[in-house]
Order: sequence, then structure tokens, then C-alpha cells
Amino acid sequence: MIFALSLLTFILESLSLYVINSDVFSEGGWLYYFITHGLAAICFTCLCWLFLSNNHKKHGITSLSFVLVISLCMPIIGMIGLVFSLVLALNLPKPQKNYEWRSVEQLVLPKSPDAPNNLSYGMGSLRGILSFTNNETQRLAAVNAICYLPDKEAIPLFKIALNDLSDDVRLLAYSSLDKIEFKINETIEHLQKKLAVKPNAITAHQIAQNYWELYYLGLADSPLKDHYLVKAQEYLLLACKYESLPKVNLLLGKVLLAQEDYSQAISSLEEALKGGLLMKQVAPYLAEAAFMMKNYTKVRQYMMYLPKNYGNSLSELRSFWSE
Repeated sequence: MIFALSLLTFILESLSLYVINSDVFSEGGWLYYFITHGLAAICFTCLCWLFLSNNHKKHGITSLSFVLVISLCMPIIGMIGLVFSLVLALNLPKPQKNYEWRSVEQLVLPKSPDAPNNLSYGMGSLRGILSFTNNETQRLAAVNAICYLPDKEAIPLFKIALNDLSDDVRLLAYSSLDKIEFKINETIEHLQKKLAVKPNAITAHQIAQNYWELYYLGLADSPLKDHYLVKAQEYLLLACKYESLPKVNLLLGKVLLAQEDYSQAISSLEEALKGGLLMKQVAPYLAEAAFMMKNYTKVRQYMMYLPKNYGNSLSELRSFWSE
């Protein structure tokens, strides 16, 4: 069958070429050419069908139509191209890539202070371990790893661990939170003694800064957070009595914002500007106060002082308000 179809295709296509290249060529010659070339194309299509893969034979009419049209429209060249592109290429074995398996060492949570420099677990991974891992040992290791994160990032994760079903995990998280709070309170106590000996604005500001940190880190619930704000405001006002410093007025403005006293916050922030702070340092807080007071024109003005750096969260705010 294959040999017969190949021979018949060759003979018919040769006859069509002979007719079109003969010296005497009439209208009847065109008809003879189309008949012989058409029969050659049909024979070639049947021949290709025998060599097509099973996957292409599933689309019988589409595959046969494609081969027939190419053979009719491109005499000789189309047939040669189809032989190489369809028959040979589809039936020859494809080169197989040699995939190599590479063993990867299991990541281990850090157990020493220098380990966070090479920490491969981010906050999301540690949060996932604390929330979804059934292995108590791994959850304990996660809490231990969290101890080496910055306090602002570590405290929300410790609070998740406080709800753990394991007593060991809860106790480790509680002790870690207690250490952070104790360290800040110890610093406050030391600074208070220093202020009692030598009253000055710098020490009073440092005490207020530590109270603000206790509030900002979210170590306590609402009543105690309000107490931290009140104490921070108390020491900031005391610092202002000793000396009017720009950083004191800036922190006082942030404390007043947290207390929702927006008009007084704006006054303190403006004092910080007069003291020498740059507008871009104070503009975010002024914009927040103006927004809470529904003065959106002022918000837009303050937003223009925010940085334009691409990817910066403040620059995204600036872009939003500039539209």
C-alpha cells in the first residue's frame, strides 16, 4: 500500500510537470495538469494519513484537509515540506531531557541570636506555623524564632501564640512579651531617677518616647494604652517647660492625634515646623489631622510634600490625593 501510493504519487506529479513544461500547451493541457496534479495530491494525502500519529488521526477531516490544501497549492515543494514537517518530525522520537533530582536540606528555625541574619522564614511563614501546624515542637521553635524579630513585627505573632492550645507555647509567648514590656519599663524607671536628679527636656522626652513605644507596640489593652498616652503627654508637656524642642513638639503632636485632639495636635506640629523640622517630616501627621477634621483641601496640600519615590506607601497616598 505504502509503496503503491508513493509510486502513484510520483508518476502523477511527474506527468503534471511534464504537461506544464511541454512545448505545446493548450487549454486542454491545463485540464490535464489539474487532473494529474489533483490525483497526485489525493494519493499523497492518503500516504500521509498512514504515517500520521494517533493524536492527529483523531482530527481526521481537519488533518486531511490541511495536507490536501498544502499539496494542491504548492506543487512538489508542499509535498516535500509536509514529508519533513509532518511525517518524519511527528514519528521520530523526541529528545528526552535528563532531569536530575537535587535533595534540599530542610529549613530549621533559628535557635541562636546570630541566626536571624540568615532567616528564611518571614512573618507570613511564622504566622502560618503558629496558626495551622499541629506539631507542638515546631510551634515552640516558631515562638523562639520570633524572639529575634523586631518588636513591632514580633508582638502580633506573640499575641497569636497566646491563644495556642499548648501551655508551653502560651507560656513562652507570654514570657517573651513580658520581657519586652519589662525592658521598656526598666528604662523608664532609670530615666525617671535621672530626671529627678537633673531635670531637663532631653530626659523628659526620652521617658515620653518609651511610654509612646509601649502604646505603639500594642503591648496592652485599651485602658492601659490610654494610660500610656496620658503619661507620654505629661512628660512631653514637662519637657516643653524646660525647653521647646522640635522633636518634643512632633511627638506631642502624634500623642494628641492618638488621643483624637486634632486641633491641639496641629498646633504642636506647627510648633515643630517653626522649630526647624522639614515639612516632609511633619506633613503626614498634619494631613491625618486635617483628614479627621474633614478639611480635605488641607489634606491635598499636605500630601504634595510627601515623597515621590516609586513603591513607597506615602508616595501612593500622594498619588491618590493628587488625582
